[in-house]
Amino acid sequence: MPRGWGWALLFCFALVAQFPNPLEAALSSAHIFSNHKGGCGKTTILFHCAGEYAKRHSDEKVLVIDGTLRGDLSELLLGGDRQASGKQAVQAVTPFASTGRLFMLAAAASAARQGHGGAKRGSLTAKVGKMFGGGEGADPPQVLDVEKACVRCSEFNPGVPSNVYLCPGGSGPQAAYPKQQRVEVADAVRRALETSKGTWKVFFDSDGDQGFSDYTKIGHALCDRAVIPLKTNVNDFSNRCVPMLEELYTMRVEGEARSRVQLVVWNEVNVQKNEASAVSGLITPSKAAQGVIEMLNSLVAEVASTYPDLFYNAPPDDRAQVAEFCGASTVCMRDFGVTGMAAAEHGVPFCGLKGGKLEGGRI
Repeated sequence: MPRGWGWALLFCFALVAQFPNPLEAALSSAHIFSNHKGGCGKTTILFHCAGEYAKRHSDEKVLVIDGTLRGDLSELLLGGDRQASGKQAVQAVTPFASTGRLFMLAAAASAARQGHGGAKRGSLTAKVGKMFGGGEGADPPQVLDVEKACVRCSEFNPGVPSNVYLCPGGSGPQAAYPKQQRVEVADAVRRALETSKGTWKVFFDSDGDQGFSDYTKIGHALCDRAVIPLKTNVNDFSNRCVPMLEELYTMRVEGEARSRVQLVVWNEVNVQKNEASAVSGLITPSKAAQGVIEMLNSLVAEVASTYPDLFYNAPPDDRAQVAEFCGASTVCMRDFGVTGMAAAEHGVPFCGLKGGKLEGGRI
């Protein structure tokens, strides 16, 4: 099997253990993977975490919302890179199911709920009623049916657990939503999941832009917790991650965002040995990497102290509490090498990988 497969799975165990699972709730929890820095691992880590969570909680429905323009996560979940099967599946399903359609239906459900069925001709409610409600005068339902905007991934990709559902991204330009409507869309999606007969868990993938797109803002209004992957680069943290945290804090102050930062993931860490260290309970990075991670952890603690209520865990009151805060709020993720290549090639998360070997560029 690809080298590092067992450790890849172990890291997923460790990360998924951070996610709550209150079985009494129809919506167990919702996590958005977010950062202003692109290429930091949001999509890849979410892909493996969603698969691992779904496998461990087979009694729940796992909803993955791809809020990105490119739709890379959708391609992974619907078949992977091999022979462009994932891309072909995304192109086939997005005319019928997509994140754009989910938000449009949610906006219509919110409008119907507020107007109690009285939609003006030409309004968003009337337009969606005409498209999906059966005619010009038909009103959309006041409660959204989430499954009308998503697909079950296993119907296209047997390597993904059967309880994973996807609202695909990559369906074209994203519609613009004003602030109040963004909040209403997020509330409509949450209401639909919270009143569902089954239990749902949500993972939301977002774009790595200089600022939040409207779709990412809806994701932060929908999700209660945020995971922030970032490579161990102090400049990227200062120039991309800190502005992102400041923007999120402002959104929370203004009542638009629900999410708080639960976890910062230091991604693609160079591992010296598979033993616990001062910065990780699983691995020992090189001395140089440990020094950078310790510096980054102190910066995270400083940001948490500067912006109250931004982090899920209480910020440290003094230097003695910094290590405890960082132990609960940060985690090191190793570079998975060939294991990650195999997963992306076949569209199979670590929890579903089987034995194999790499021969002549093919897995």
